Amino acid sequence: MRRLALAAALPLALLVACGTTPSANTSAAAAPDAKTEPVVVRISDPGNSGFLAVAKKDGSLDAALAKVNAKVQWAGDFSVFAPAAQAINAGSLDIAVGSITSGVTALAVKPSFKIFATVPPDLAGEGIVVKKDSPIRSVADLAGHTVAVGHGGTSEYLLLKALQTFNVPVEKVKRVYLAPPQTAPVFGSGKVDAWSTFSTFLIPAVTSLDARILASGAEIESDNYVIYVAANTLIDKHPEVLKALYAFIEEGTAKENADPAAYLNVFTSAGPQAVTGAQQDLVVQIQKQGKPAQPVTATEIAKYQEVATFFLDQKVLTAPLDVSQYVVDVTALPDAAS
Repeated sequence: MRRLALAAALPLALLVACGTTPSANTSAAAAPDAKTEPVVVRISDPGNSGFLAVAKKDGSLDAALAKVNAKVQWAGDFSVFAPAAQAINAGSLDIAVGSITSGVTALAVKPSFKIFATVPPDLAGEGIVVKKDSPIRSVADLAGHTVAVGHGGTSEYLLLKALQTFNVPVEKVKRVYLAPPQTAPVFGSGKVDAWSTFSTFLIPAVTSLDARILASGAEIESDNYVIYVAANTLIDKHPEVLKALYAFIEEGTAKENADPAAYLNVFTSAGPQAVTGAQQDLVVQIQKQGKPAQPVTATEIAKYQEVATFFLDQKVLTAPLDVSQYVVDVTALPDAAS
């Protein structure tokens, strides 16, 4: 993950729009003098778990942003990266978080954002799942069977990467394209033989749909880095806000990985948003293996490029993509707007 997230409890998307008032129509480019009017940073509501949920409860993000004359406004929620990327391109958001496998397809359409932070692949929390009683015991056994995937993102990448890693011909496995939220009932009813997915959906599948992990991200040799992206207008107009936000994300992700249980059930321990029982145990187990956010270096850019090239080879992308032109060095940004 990416940042670990449950479908109803843990946020997958961090979304920000920058303006001078809480108005939903104010853009970063239209902001007046930041010395007198705070930059309003709209962030997707974090739900009941995660370091952003804690930040919403205790006001710590507002305190961090106040140092650069900015403040947070909690807004709606996005569960996957594609619509968040579209919102940034439309000028209504400034920051989003997703994965590089969903990111490259968005980058291929000449977006108005760049990657400013990253997290190493969630090797324990993503992969391919099958039912516990399935006769499929290995990736090679997927030949002749159906696998549910989302088109052109993490899900499809994980399946294609697994087939490559275990030398299974792509044409031997039938991909069934479904939107991630629609897949659980299809998989649960046995209408597909396997599901290629990530933590938001993998964890509930294992704990509630009688699934087992056939191949994890580690076994697949996944390079599916988490990416944080920022609109070009925010980078250009308010780099000090982006730099302060990055520092908060870096610290928050590190603390959450060190003690995942402390960041669950922030507002309530009951109801549909609560994470309890076996699901809570699995969340903690997976998240403890995670890494904190970090700046993007040449090493990560090379990995991103490998994903883009892989998608081109697999005909998910239709043209070559130079990922490096869509990366900004957050450590080189100024501490105050020039």
